[in-house]
Amino acid sequence: MRIVIDLQGAQTASRHRGIGRYSLALALAMASNKRKHEIFVVLNGLFPETIEPIRTAFSGVLAQDNIKVWFAPGPVRHIDPANDWRRHVAEVLRARFIASLKPDIIHVTSMVEGYDDDAVHSIGTADLHNIPTVVTLYDLIPLIQRDLYLAPHPRFESFYMERLEHLSRARAFFAISESSRQEVIEHLHAAPESVQNIYAAVDDLFKPREVPSEERVALRSKFGLTKPYLMYSGASDERKNHPRLIEAFSLLPADLRAKYQLAIVGRMPLVHQQAFEEKVKCCGLTANEVVITGSVSDQELVALYNMTDLFVFPSWHEGFGLPALEAMACGAPVIGSNTSSVPEVIGRQDALFDPLNVQAICSKIAEVLTNPLLRQDLKQHGLKQAKLFSWNRSAELAMSALERWHDARNTRASEAPQIEKLDEPNPTLYAEITRIPNAPNNQQSLDILAKAIVQNHSNKSRKQLLVDISELFQRDTKTGIQRVVRSIVAGLFVKPPDGYHVELVYTTPEAVGYRYARSFAARLKNESIPAGTDDWVVPYSGDVFLGLDLNYLVLQQSLFFKHLRELGVHTHFVVYDILPIIAPDLFPPHVVQFHKRWLAQLALGDGLLCISATVAQQVTAVLPLCDPALRRPLAVEWFHLGADISHSVPTVGLPDSASEVLAALTNKRNFLMVGTLEPRKGITQALQAFEMLWHAGSDVNLVLVGKPGWDNDQLLEMIRGHQELDKRLFWLTEVSDEYLEKIYECSDCLIAASHHEGFGLPLIEAAKHGLPIIARDIPVFKEVAGSHADYFPDTPDAESLARAISRWIDRHEDGTHPQSDAMPWLTWQQSVDQLIAILQRSAAK
Repeated sequence: MRIVIDLQGAQTASRHRGIGRYSLALALAMASNKRKHEIFVVLNGLFPETIEPIRTAFSGVLAQDNIKVWFAPGPVRHIDPANDWRRHVAEVLRARFIASLKPDIIHVTSMVEGYDDDAVHSIGTADLHNIPTVVTLYDLIPLIQRDLYLAPHPRFESFYMERLEHLSRARAFFAISESSRQEVIEHLHAAPESVQNIYAAVDDLFKPREVPSEERVALRSKFGLTKPYLMYSGASDERKNHPRLIEAFSLLPADLRAKYQLAIVGRMPLVHQQAFEEKVKCCGLTANEVVITGSVSDQELVALYNMTDLFVFPSWHEGFGLPALEAMACGAPVIGSNTSSVPEVIGRQDALFDPLNVQAICSKIAEVLTNPLLRQDLKQHGLKQAKLFSWNRSAELAMSALERWHDARNTRASEAPQIEKLDEPNPTLYAEITRIPNAPNNQQSLDILAKAIVQNHSNKSRKQLLVDISELFQRDTKTGIQRVVRSIVAGLFVKPPDGYHVELVYTTPEAVGYRYARSFAARLKNESIPAGTDDWVVPYSGDVFLGLDLNYLVLQQSLFFKHLRELGVHTHFVVYDILPIIAPDLFPPHVVQFHKRWLAQLALGDGLLCISATVAQQVTAVLPLCDPALRRPLAVEWFHLGADISHSVPTVGLPDSASEVLAALTNKRNFLMVGTLEPRKGITQALQAFEMLWHAGSDVNLVLVGKPGWDNDQLLEMIRGHQELDKRLFWLTEVSDEYLEKIYECSDCLIAASHHEGFGLPLIEAAKHGLPIIARDIPVFKEVAGSHADYFPDTPDAESLARAISRWIDRHEDGTHPQSDAMPWLTWQQSVDQLIAILQRSAAK
């Protein structure tokens, strides 16, 4: 059975109240107890700020691909008649989107949303008329108390009655108490077998705990709690009975009033707060005696429950009464009204009072506050009572009911006489929308609508693997990273991940978003370039974004990546190194801070793909320093790079001086260093070591292959003015892959002198050519070369490197030096295969 859960109840303002807590907690529990069934969660894209927190909540419980987001033009809230056409359009778009998921049953966690927010619901519309909908119904208070909630508010009344019309088409209901179950049966005339009481529960954070003295002092100071207190928490509408609670407190004996404060905890509309403050004055109380806290965090609420001497819940009509259960779970003594569902929750007759009788409320409060034994007994009872309710229990009841209703529906369908008929086909989306009254025909509205439709329905047989090549697209500087980018792109073209097609994408400094690089891709593949194909990227749920290039422009694309994550696009970035963070002394301070911001942005994705285990360990260690508030779990994994230059889309061409240089290297002992000339590469130390060797009479060559890097003025001056330049010292800056191959063939040994590296690709390339290696003793070189290289100490002095080279020459002459030809290395296609395997594992989670 495929179950689609419409979780808008956890997206609207209800997310700050009991309905939101209930909706999210039950959905999580159902996903954790889904048995053999498939569950999808559907979210409304008009609440973008809620999507990432909900996705985070489901991490490890439900695959991100099973969390879907639909889009519609907004605003759609019912309170404004000008929104009517957009609301009806949104109902059509939502229904068509949910139908595209092919559910067996739909569960709506809260139907009475959308009056003053952008929630959209409907039951039994064209696309969904054959798909049963089950609704969680918390209560029917507005209907039962019509004169209080509906009659004075005609616009809300029309909204609520419209909700009831949709509810009349629901297949079944989840009630949250026996009281609310009876309301559904009595007032909606639902068949008893179609209404399942699944109860409610509280989150794990609601539990007894010792509140440290410093925290107590801070909370009391923040909320003006100067004495022991009794408290209420929850919403502030009329049925919650605040005025009678305040009046009951004012009637307490003078000694109790002098000892205690009444704390009314939680956010409320300003008009309600003002009304309660006026009630406090009318009862002869002061603001210090009745404290209205305003909004509190969950952690603060738990602490306040744990600190209170008594929790009072005077509401005269509840669907369940979650605050009472929260307070009991925290070990607070709880008393409450004897009406609706509250007795079910509290579970103790002597803890109840008549909520319409102020004196009864006052007497029960006084009884508990003056009887320490009773107060302690209520605490113990509450802890036991709270354990009877759990989200797992609610989920088990819900899943069993869904299975029962689904099986009964299938049984009836199979037993019904088979009458040959043609079902009326669903109208096209266009036809449904054009039937909506007062739909505008201006271009802007139509464009917004078209964008939403495209976003909701990709109509693609394969998902997109969006590969960021922004730096390579704008300028091919022929660095090592760009060689990696070209090689992996070539491998992805040859063997894309199953079910995906590869799309190269790029951004520019002035852009907001990404464009397809289809013209660029065509040139890479030697195909004809299609006209007008570099359009803006349109991402869809289930796509994968791979930040392959080293692209610092991601910092200005935070909104784009936020949108990707809301949609359910998996975002992964290749990390080549984090040297400015782990070796800040080698970089200017602004570069270090910039790199931290860059890594923090990357860490908001689903995964970081490091090019070595060493880099992965470094990234894991520094991530808390870059962004201590990481939200969704971040996968930090690694793969190794390839080495076969011939399969890396190699650059070709030899400079005019190539033959002269290669001739100078022939029949000489040549030591090769490959890499950009910058401080971390150890070039200065190597040059000084060779000066020592030359001075000692060693006739060997040092060949430097690499472009000038940063902070190298002194080194460049040293090289350009060196007396051995073009004699025994060669510096080659513009080197194609073709030229580099020939230089490797002429060389006798590779020197890897870098103090820090992300991988060390030249080691692999040297091994591929059977070239022996002398490497600095750093973790990443040990990871790559193992026992197949000779190592020198990680110290800055030239003598240690000169000794290592001399020792290697001696060992080379008698054949005892480490051989690199047996060193394991990957082809670029194997490297791509490793990368794809990581992406596919992530997509399956």
